Amino acid sequence: MLLKRLTALECSLHGAQRHDPAWLEAILHPQFCEVTRSGTLVNRRETIDALTHETDAVAIVSAGFTLLPVTPDGVILRYRTSAPDGSRPAWRSSHWVRVGDDRWQLIFHQGTPAR
Repeated sequence: MLLKRLTALECSLHGAQRHDPAWLEAILHPQFCEVTRSGTLVNRRETIDALTHETDAVAIVSAGFTLLPVTPDGVILRYRTSAPDGSRPAWRSSHWVRVGDDRWQLIFHQGTPAR
């Protein structure tokens, strides 16, 4: 099921794989950009550099994944995150696109503080 597959890919970016430059090069679309939780727009290169040099990563708890089809080869994955203690809640939206032989890449991500 696509929801399960993309949830696994998304969550891979919340753990140790987020520090692996080869993994990031494979999973982030060449046109990737992100609007961070703090409202900063960053591109693919900035994201890869930041994640591979990250030393103070906070654990992420994710829940409530839903999938919204946009095109035959594109979907938006929506979910909510927080720190393990419930602080820093955010709504997350990730636009995933199918490329090549049923491979998926993240082309856009946005995190918005939740109330």
